[in-house]
Order: sequence, then C-alpha cells, then structure tokens
Amino acid sequence: MFTIVGTEKALSLGVHPVIAAIMGMFSAVMGGVIRDVLTNEIPIIFKKEIYATACLMGAICYLTLEYVGLERNINFLISALLIMSIRLVAVKLNLSLPKFIKEE
Repeated sequence: MFTIVGTEKALSLGVHPVIAAIMGMFSAVMGGVIRDVLTNEIPIIFKKEIYATACLMGAICYLTLEYVGLERNINFLISALLIMSIRLVAVKLNLSLPKFIKEE
C-alpha cells in the first residue's frame, strides 16, 4: 500500500514516472527500515530477501496500468496484489537476489 500511495504522491507533485516508481519503493522500504531500527532489528532490506524489488515491480505495474487508463481502485488492487504475491512466493520458496561477494 505504501508503495502505491508513495508513487501516486510523487506523480501528483509532477515528477517523472521513473522517479515516481523509485519514490514509491522508498516510501514502502524506509517505513520498514525505521520500524526495524526502532525495534533494534537488522532491517529486512539488508538481508537477502526480495523486498524492495517487489515494491518496485508493483510501482511499475501501477504506472503501466495508469498509463493505459485503468480505473484507480482496480489499478490499486492489482498492483497491491502483485506486490503481495511476489513477496509471498519469495518467502514461501525461499527465493532471494544474489549477493555480491567481496573479492580479496
């Protein structure tokens, strides 16, 4: 939800859609980072889970569906379901993005 609301807010301020998608992703991710820091946990984004990527894909989906003229509430629902689906599949199947290994 924060991804889509952040994307909408950025668009309403007149930024480019690419920037709006990134701002939507940051809106969702930074809320989780603040929550984790306040509870003295390692933020999820610093682990190898698919988290920010799901938010970015949802923002891109929202922008695409808005571009084709889909009604806002349906667009919101589809985009939110996409984000939740990506996260659920990633958690269920233990999927993660590759880590960079520091070469010495």
